[in-house]
Amino acid sequence: MTSTAPDRPQPLFRRIRRAWADAPVLRALVVAAVFFAWVTALDLGRVSEEPGTIVLRVVVAVLAGVAYVGARWIRRLNWPGSPREVEVSEAAEDGELPAGADPTQWQGALDRRRKEIRQEAWMVPLALVFVVGLAFLVRPGYGDVLPLPYVVLLAVLVPWSMWLIVSRGRRRDAVDALLIPLQEQVRADDARRAGWAPPSPDDSIPPAAG
Repeated sequence: MTSTAPDRPQPLFRRIRRAWADAPVLRALVVAAVFFAWVTALDLGRVSEEPGTIVLRVVVAVLAGVAYVGARWIRRLNWPGSPREVEVSEAAEDGELPAGADPTQWQGALDRRRKEIRQEAWMVPLALVFVVGLAFLVRPGYGDVLPLPYVVLLAVLVPWSMWLIVSRGRRRDAVDALLIPLQEQVRADDARRAGWAPPSPDDSIPPAAG
């Protein structure tokens, strides 16, 4: 399989992002670890820390990680040949499509990315309020100090959510800068085809030379 990685040297952040996109097992493990920390923090001290309970949490967390990666893989099957999310992000940051890009596939991918960014307007604040609000429910089970797993979860989730909120407009504009010309090109092609004269009934394809 031909690699889709760019030829020119890439910044460290891009290399990390591509490595993350190319490592489904690592993504599943990270999601499993976050989910395990989540259910452990929400325990509120009511569930005994027996080995069976911990093993059950680990199994459920691993299943959650596998389900997350599997769902994203199945989602890609709905659009065969479509560019990957990491490629869409890099194109939006560069302000140009990669060489040899299929306009139809890229228009669909950019349109889906724009819808995702629009959904962040309510999904991210709602999730942030929900997770931070749960801190007040977690605290009674542990006294005045939040459990360490929940502190780590907040330390990761809150800055990431704030970055999504602050950068939302910039990311949307970067996607629009690529998507709008593709949409205008499609409309121009449709208008040009609409102006074509309909085929005459007398028109026929000449027989092939024998």
